[in-house]
Amino acid sequence: MKSQELSLSKFLSRYSYLKGADLIKVTHKEVAYLFPEIRRSSFDEIKRNPELLFTGKVVIVNDGKKSIPYYAPQLSNDDIDCLDFSREAIKERKIDDTVYDYTNMSIYELRCLLERKFNSYRNQNCARRELNRRGIVLNKKYKRNNKIEEE
Repeated sequence: MKSQELSLSKFLSRYSYLKGADLIKVTHKEVAYLFPEIRRSSFDEIKRNPELLFTGKVVIVNDGKKSIPYYAPQLSNDDIDCLDFSREAIKERKIDDTVYDYTNMSIYELRCLLERKFNSYRNQNCARRELNRRGIVLNKKYKRNNKIEEE
């Protein structure tokens, strides 16, 4: 079946008249959401009617992870301009490296500074020291070797 597969980007460029560099990154889930007019088939239907595959009415499409059969839309002879497909870039969140007055911060604010994803190592370290100075234990240590006394 591998030789009969068509990539999802090629399928969208041929049958939906789309173009763009981001077309390679599209998945089957995104196609189902963005293009509800493109109908899917099933492998059971292909097993019952193999002529659908041989005549080109159904095309097996691979997005790089899995293969799904799609009904091939009818192509027209009209000159249609291709639409440019692009994705919005995800804005990167910068790491907070400002110096705070840790003694005046609340416990909640200090715990928020412990998040590794958005705060610098220095902020995490200073917040951890301030919480320890206030007597708040971050890592609970358990006594694992104690035996349970039976009555």
